[in-house]
Amino acid sequence: MNSVCTRCSMRVQRAVQVDIRSASKRAFSSAPVQRRGIPTFHETSNAELDDVLSTLRTKHFIPGYLDSHQRRLIFGTKYRQQLHDNPQSVEIGGEEIPLKWIDRHTEIPSRKSLIDRAIGLMEKSGNRKAWSNLPGLLAGLTGYGRTPDDAMMGKITRKAVNAGRLDVIIQCLEQSRFTGMTLKKEVVLRNVVLGLHRQAQNDNWSEGAVRKGLAEARQLALMLEAEEHGSGKVLSRDDPRQRPDIIGVYLELAAVNAYKFQDKQDKGGVLSAYVTRLISCIGEMAQPPSFAPPKYGPVFEMLEGVPIWHGLKLAQKVLGDQMPMATQANQIIADYEAGLNNLANSIEAKLPAEGTYGAQALDVWKNCIRE
Repeated sequence: MNSVCTRCSMRVQRAVQVDIRSASKRAFSSAPVQRRGIPTFHETSNAELDDVLSTLRTKHFIPGYLDSHQRRLIFGTKYRQQLHDNPQSVEIGGEEIPLKWIDRHTEIPSRKSLIDRAIGLMEKSGNRKAWSNLPGLLAGLTGYGRTPDDAMMGKITRKAVNAGRLDVIIQCLEQSRFTGMTLKKEVVLRNVVLGLHRQAQNDNWSEGAVRKGLAEARQLALMLEAEEHGSGKVLSRDDPRQRPDIIGVYLELAAVNAYKFQDKQDKGGVLSAYVTRLISCIGEMAQPPSFAPPKYGPVFEMLEGVPIWHGLKLAQKVLGDQMPMATQANQIIADYEAGLNNLANSIEAKLPAEGTYGAQALDVWKNCIRE
């Protein structure tokens, strides 16, 4: 019986050695396992965030970028001692990655939990250095087929925008092929567009904030022409390039800029062009906001209706007799103003607490320029 056990043991040992030698040859072959490397993270002032990001990289990214043979080495119980006695490594994107054994039952925290913690800590930090790790986080996940779903992308976008880091979201969108973040996802598009309005309004429509918003709006418009963010040369149904809620924000920023910082002049005809485009998209189907806010969630009728009204109202003050499609513009302004005012009254009657969706909607309405 002992001799049989010894022979079995020797066969297992030989099999292990063959697997390790095979993996070693693959790791250092002329064809790299990955052309792109595994993203790394910038050190921040938050030790907990650094630890979470490091755990994501070592416990999820690295195993995800390995091939099946290499994963068997780091997860297989029978290879634990062999990896300890005979360390192996693999080259990925020019980086030498040591293969370390991982107990997949006890040493791998939930990926979703780690992502949630990372985003929460970035939000709590409030600084750009922490948020600058977001593109790497998304690229690392997308690189091995774990792009966050729509709900998570929406959450990430919303938290970044609320933290004043719309610039980082735009950076992720510009690297869509690597990060997996795209304007084709409605939750991403909506949060980005609302963010353009919010960052300017939150800074009391300052010149810097408005012009920054205009620059980012131009970036957004260019991205929507690309196929990774839209339908390319073909206009699709409900195409963002023809949606009043999106064009309304472009118009609003251009109107505030002309009204406050260009001596009420439409330099280059930009404002007139946006007015014409918006009214053409609205057409005869103008739908001013309803009188009642939703029971749950953001008051999108207010959030999306205010920029349309605000933009047209200021454009009217700048352009005067030169206002394009003046009759239609006047009707839209009047209808939206009545609807938004009634909606605001309905929200106020509910006495919304600070920080609630109702209070946020009221802030958007009350903080328009009414000089």
